[in-house]
Amino acid sequence: KFTLRCVVFFLQTLSSEVVDFGIETEADVVSGMMRTAFFDDAEERDNYYQDVPLSILRITPKIARQSISPLPRPPRNPRSVNITDQSYLLASYRELGREVRKDLFGVKELESNTKVIEAEPDLCIDDRTKCFFENTDAAYFGNLPGTFFPSNGHFVAIGVNHVEAGYARYSTVSLYNAASLIAIGSFTNMNEMKGSADRYLPDNPLRDQLYAISFRRNCTTYSHCIEVPESSLGFLAATVFMERAYLDPNGSKGSDPAIMLPFRIIYGEDPSLIP
Repeated sequence: KFTLRCVVFFLQTLSSEVVDFGIETEADVVSGMMRTAFFDDAEERDNYYQDVPLSILRITPKIARQSISPLPRPPRNPRSVNITDQSYLLASYRELGREVRKDLFGVKELESNTKVIEAEPDLCIDDRTKCFFENTDAAYFGNLPGTFFPSNGHFVAIGVNHVEAGYARYSTVSLYNAASLIAIGSFTNMNEMKGSADRYLPDNPLRDQLYAISFRRNCTTYSHCIEVPESSLGFLAATVFMERAYLDPNGSKGSDPAIMLPFRIIYGEDPSLIP
């Protein structure tokens, strides 16, 4: 198991001649920023942790002064452009959806719309508003089912395994409590995704590039299932699902969501399971 050596931690002094510390509204705001990275190569990982990239940024005080000018916004690199879109998967993806619905035959079922969460980092920087999901290193998709999560209900998330398809280096789907935005359960391309579509598309050659994972109150007799006990998410709690696809394999930015197929959330409710 890799552990950080004490040499990684060092003291850096910020001069009071440069930074105006204090609790007054005129004082500077100091914030540290860094990203967490995943590594396949142990040596690359060790080198990274010996020199962790950390930035200290000067932020304009809340009370503007004529002598202070905001730092110019640097130009951003465009999103990575994959030559081929995911339309080649559309027929198989639709077939997967039909098979999932067929599996839910005889139960109450609903499907909610998925929206692309557009990243507009330049807009929030220029307008000095809060930046939220404005990072172009990933493609973001969101789905708000608008239904409760009773003991006999479950959600099936189906979509493209963007890593297997060649559009991301890491991909994840998470279920959140909509009120608090606290993650309740999730799965990634590194665990549950691969092989999850096999039961629905056993003879489809593209099945490894798709996934079908269920979120249930009890996963005892189910494979490719994320268990969500009511102690973690109440029956009446609003839910929201998020899909993220990080970093195009051939670039330093995320793939353009416009060329990707968004995930889908299908809700099923079996009356026979009501306690």
